[in-house]
Amino acid sequence: MSITNLFRVLVLLVSLGSTAHAAATLGYDPKRDPFDQYHAAVAQAQAENKLVLIIAGGDWCRWCHVLNRFVSRNADVDASLNDAFVVMKVYVGDENFNDFFFSQLPAARGAPYFWIVSPQREVLSAQSTAPFEHGKSSYDKQEFMQFIDRWKKHATEQVAHLPLR
Repeated sequence: MSITNLFRVLVLLVSLGSTAHAAATLGYDPKRDPFDQYHAAVAQAQAENKLVLIIAGGDWCRWCHVLNRFVSRNADVDASLNDAFVVMKVYVGDENFNDFFFSQLPAARGAPYFWIVSPQREVLSAQSTAPFEHGKSSYDKQEFMQFIDRWKKHATEQVAHLPLR
């Protein structure tokens, strides 16, 4: 094998590895069944009195990387997000558009895109993450935390009004 061909093979292997690493790091897996994810998330939300936050995106999405970096670098945001929601990430992109799954939800406008679903499977909200963007490469922490707090309060109020069983 020539040096040129060996180099091409190495570049291909590195790029495949980095794509797999990015998908694993971000959590958007084109091979996962979103319906299985959804049923598991709803069951967990019911058990923990939380809402489900569905996030559409992929490793190809620059703002998905920004969102991942923002949440991972802000432990308080990460903790609040996971305290209020059962978070599920669903891949959308060239590898799998998950058309049937997303056809069950209000239409997305960009990625990442959020849907908030109650434990009773009611879509409460659908929105872009654009309102939280700060500049061209980050999110506004205060806006993001207000979003989380608003929905956490909503979930708490809903649980308080559930009938006794």
